[in-house]
Amino acid sequence: MSAWLLLAAWVWPLLLVWPASGIRFRQDWNAVPDPSPPRHSQLEARSSTLPWVALGPVPALAAALLAPLGTELPLPWLFLGTYLVLDATGQIYLGFTALVWLAAGVYAAFGERGAPVGKPAARSGRFDALFLLAMAGNFWLIVGADLFSFYVGFAMMGIASYGLVVHDGSPSALRAGKVYLVMALLGEVALFAGLVMLASETGTTRPALDDVSALGNATIALLLLGLGVKAGLVPLHLWLPLAHPAAPVPASAVLSGTMIKVALLGWLRFLPVGELALPGWGHWLALAGLATMTLALPVGLVQRDAKVILAYSSIAKMGFLMTALGLVLVEPALAPVGVAAIAFYAAQHGLAKGALFLGVGLRKHAGAPGTTAQAMILGVVVLLALALAGAPFTSGAVAKYDLKPVLEGAAWSWIGAVVAVTTVGTALLMARFVWVAANIKGHAEPRWAWPLAAWGLLAALVVLFPFAFGKPAAWLSNALPVGIGAGIAAAVALMAALQPRLFAPFVGLVPAGDLLTLLTPLLRATKQTGEVFLEDLGRTWGRLKGAALNAFERVFGTPAGDVERDLRQWPVAGALWVGISALLLLLLLAARAPGSG
Repeated sequence: MSAWLLLAAWVWPLLLVWPASGIRFRQDWNAVPDPSPPRHSQLEARSSTLPWVALGPVPALAAALLAPLGTELPLPWLFLGTYLVLDATGQIYLGFTALVWLAAGVYAAFGERGAPVGKPAARSGRFDALFLLAMAGNFWLIVGADLFSFYVGFAMMGIASYGLVVHDGSPSALRAGKVYLVMALLGEVALFAGLVMLASETGTTRPALDDVSALGNATIALLLLGLGVKAGLVPLHLWLPLAHPAAPVPASAVLSGTMIKVALLGWLRFLPVGELALPGWGHWLALAGLATMTLALPVGLVQRDAKVILAYSSIAKMGFLMTALGLVLVEPALAPVGVAAIAFYAAQHGLAKGALFLGVGLRKHAGAPGTTAQAMILGVVVLLALALAGAPFTSGAVAKYDLKPVLEGAAWSWIGAVVAVTTVGTALLMARFVWVAANIKGHAEPRWAWPLAAWGLLAALVVLFPFAFGKPAAWLSNALPVGIGAGIAAAVALMAALQPRLFAPFVGLVPAGDLLTLLTPLLRATKQTGEVFLEDLGRTWGRLKGAALNAFERVFGTPAGDVERDLRQWPVAGALWVGISALLLLLLLAARAPGSG
């Protein structure tokens, strides 16, 4: 019976899409406000009867907790042959993903969805429907062991998330949505091509580890490219620091806490991790991960929006995990420890990052400044930031400790020093985030008891994480680099207090989207150059075409009717033509006469 929980995990959110959208569905999608106050009140009452988005993750969480490890559910009659499995990595993913979706769903159901000012419940049906669609896709690709399930779940999750990004309809959200959609479709096309080539090379839609050991370079490149967009791999990360801040708070929590992690899951499943060494691709992925961290941390430090800082933090953490995965691809002997440590780290980061995004929303809406509630929220946010920085006695320290064998087993002797420097950078980034979050001006709103309770549960899991799953030897990990980062942050704060304008020029120095902002003038100049070139080419083509037509007219320009008239005026030429034709006819008849040859 527990096997059917794997099917319910993603089918249940799909079934809730219609009641969640309710009779507001057409109005919400058209985004036209209802002019009738009485009917509007009825719609409000209908759309808020049950917290549908909060109920969506329940079967997935039950599957993660109750279904035995190794549970399988073959469904050959469904689509191209669906096969659902709960392996060790999938169980970890399904557990933390369901928890983040549950907390974000409670926040969305009882809190706010980022609606425009003056329309507190506008377009709520549309948000709930898209939220549940993205949720269903996320769960489907986790439990699906066949290529069709992974791709369809991935595409459903990605396309539905576009509606979450542009939900409030502001110019910044629409711009972020445009960049997100372009990059998402690029990734999905590359992923689709890679999965099709994988199926062609392995001869199955449910490849095992030994099946993917002979993948071609083109297939591996497409898989890395397609999933690299979702992971925020530099320079494919352009969408992430724009989309996460633009989306409403609950959508940001799941975008950063769960959705970007599916790239790692796809690589772990479809690349020959632990089966054979791929030094070329492994070194490339590790270096790309280091480059991702190197860019994200300093750019995040100069941001002024708390959600943008968290977005760059997600890029940096994904870079670190990509580096670890690359090292495992180089040395297959590290796979037994490395795969579990990567999944464990993804879970820790997903829970902490989802809770931090929700904490930003609670800072804005769940109490006036100076109240006890706001002070408690800020205190929990600080604990979560310490966990994300990997401070001692936090889940971040335990998660990074588990990856030490991978770093120590690498052929690059300098990789440990680089990771230590990035840990200092992460501590500084979290200090910057806490400073910005502390200065958020909140206001009290009703109906925030349930979001606070769900957020508190998620934060408690992050705080208890190291004591439940970590070894005591891991509790003091990262003490030195995090301490150095804290000392630098304290020195910077002191200098900023003494000279408030000292660091002001650096704030906002690099806008969110970094490389996209730098590329925009280049793209604009390229467009203008192309337009000028096309105009010149058009004028040149016009001149050449005119010259060719004039030459044609001079040679062949006499009308056919004029030729016939001239021939009729030449009786000698006509007589010669008739005589020659008659002579040819006589010669032909003479050649065919009997006895002629």
